[in-house]
Amino acid sequence: MNRQISYNWLKDYIKTDKSVKEFAKELSLKSMTVDRVVKVKPKFKGVITAKILEIKKHPDADKLQLAKVDAGRTKPTVVCGAPNIEVDQIVPLAVVGAKVIDPETQGSFTIKKAKIRGVESKGMLCAQDELGLGDDHEGIMVLPPKTPIGKPFAEVIELDDYFLEIEITSNRPDAMSVTGLAREAAAATGDKLKLKVPQPNLDVTKEIPLSVEVKESEMCPRYQSIVMTDVKVGPSPLWMQIRLLQAGLRPINNLVDITNYVLLEYGRPMHVFDYKKLNNQQIIVRKAKRGEKILALDGKIYKLNPDHLVIADGKVPVAIAGVMGGAKSAATEKTKTIVFESAAFEPVLIRKTVRYLNLHSDSSDLFEKNLHPETIFVGMLRAIELTKKIAGGKVASPIIDIYAKDYKPTKIKFNTASIKKHLGIEIEPEVVKNILESLGFEVTGEKTLNVTVPYWRAGEVEFEHDLIEEISRIYGYHTIPSVLPEGKLPAIAKDPLFFWEDKVKDMLSGLGFSEVYNYSMVSKSILKKVKFPVKNLIKINNPLNEEMEYMRPTLLAQILQNVTNNQKRFSDQKIFELSNVYIPKDDTSLPNEMPQLIGAVLVENPFLSIKGIVETLLKKTGITNYNLIATDPKCPLWEKGQALDIYQGKKFLGQFGLIRQNILDQFDIKRSLAVFFIDFSEI
Repeated sequence: MNRQISYNWLKDYIKTDKSVKEFAKELSLKSMTVDRVVKVKPKFKGVITAKILEIKKHPDADKLQLAKVDAGRTKPTVVCGAPNIEVDQIVPLAVVGAKVIDPETQGSFTIKKAKIRGVESKGMLCAQDELGLGDDHEGIMVLPPKTPIGKPFAEVIELDDYFLEIEITSNRPDAMSVTGLAREAAAATGDKLKLKVPQPNLDVTKEIPLSVEVKESEMCPRYQSIVMTDVKVGPSPLWMQIRLLQAGLRPINNLVDITNYVLLEYGRPMHVFDYKKLNNQQIIVRKAKRGEKILALDGKIYKLNPDHLVIADGKVPVAIAGVMGGAKSAATEKTKTIVFESAAFEPVLIRKTVRYLNLHSDSSDLFEKNLHPETIFVGMLRAIELTKKIAGGKVASPIIDIYAKDYKPTKIKFNTASIKKHLGIEIEPEVVKNILESLGFEVTGEKTLNVTVPYWRAGEVEFEHDLIEEISRIYGYHTIPSVLPEGKLPAIAKDPLFFWEDKVKDMLSGLGFSEVYNYSMVSKSILKKVKFPVKNLIKINNPLNEEMEYMRPTLLAQILQNVTNNQKRFSDQKIFELSNVYIPKDDTSLPNEMPQLIGAVLVENPFLSIKGIVETLLKKTGITNYNLIATDPKCPLWEKGQALDIYQGKKFLGQFGLIRQNILDQFDIKRSLAVFFIDFSEI
């Protein structure tokens, strides 16, 4: 998946003087691929900051208001229809002559003096989408109270930046964050990493009780929470709003924005509850009860079942675990006391929940990729730090940490001499040690190294060859010399099945046949059309649809369907298929996969034609001592007296003949049709 990351944000954690192009080149060579570097340019022009001084009703329109604003040197009046404007707010003002975005066409337009319902408007107060900063059009963009007035908006929000569009593989959830990419980039470029674990003061001034219980530790191996009080809910600082907007997230309020910011910065999904809205001041991690419902933050009601994990209070679910929080327990402007949660969830559980509910979120995208429980703590500390800094919050409980089992880091014994065996070059042990340490591994020893894998790479780096891969990419694949292999090429082993498949296909092509390909799965209904019982067939546990419910025991049904489909365009047909059929065994083991050859002929005198084709095919494959014996007339497949069995001694090779008309009627085939099928394993 691709992530768009601000270069300025990355540089908060890396000490580098490289140009963005040099940085992108080195990162691509040794780590994640940078697909694009995009210069950040404002999509607007002539927008300044202004403070609303006065709001009056429009004399001739119920839904419009007149806002007098302080724009520094001037105090114009602007007609505005947004419902969220208030006196003393600082907002973006597009003055006369400014250019902004039309949200519908995404093109720009110029602000002109205009009379709106008889009142002159000298500019426009702007929403996010009109500035090209997001897609929110519910109201005017409100800036933090300390934003300077009368300044160019582009300077205030510091848009001098680049975006790096980086491809991150799904096995690297640790790199799906700014700090994770910074850690990778520092190792790749050799720049110094400025990343430190947040260290907020956790002293509890006044403890507020909270009960936490995890009933499903396998589904939730770790759960952390903390109570904070005296929070002041309001707009986030402008720097945080801009970073969220650049990442495609809409700023809501400082508490919700903190959780989203931590998700982007540390790759750690979090959630915030209003403490007073939690029944009995309890949090219980449990399976949903059958029929339970929750109103989620997206405004929709979701019906849950016991396959889903929920975060519940003393009475009802307040969040769908790992996916989305509930609306009723969300923090609002009136919230004073909050509960932060940070947890680890079983990834398959999250994936199934997301698909069942058809509900995706940025959090679920990360949880599906198996975030390690050890990543929880740093996210929680950062959220506490930011809440104290921008929302005035105070710690009102210790961090409640329920961990199902103690973490034991992966340790690998690594002999540096094995590098030459795998890469063909020698790398000094000291260089190896430096590379691994730059990636966060703990290393001791000289030639034989004792390597401790950092928790953010746990489960992905487990063996010696994993370490060699890490070393080789940071050392530089491009620095490893290219050497042609020496010695004789090994002979290709001939597979008789492949040989005869190619040979027979060429033969049939020479006889005027066209090859068809069909799925290995069939429906019950199509098998019934050819009188084939489905009772003992191999049924698929999770079929894509009803048309692919059984593994096919015969090629006949599908080739008859091919004839039906083709007869709309072709009066005569000669088609064949060579593929496996699946015959169940008496026990529960895997079925017998048997190659079968089938051909269908829709021509004048089809029986004589197919008899000649079969005899030619047998002759060209070297089968001469065969016998043709009349097929049992009771067989429901063939017309009486119009079918023959092929034997070689007592060995049954196959059959050919005319298909009964009642079967052809099932497929809407009006003309006589001849079919042959041969047990290809015998050929």
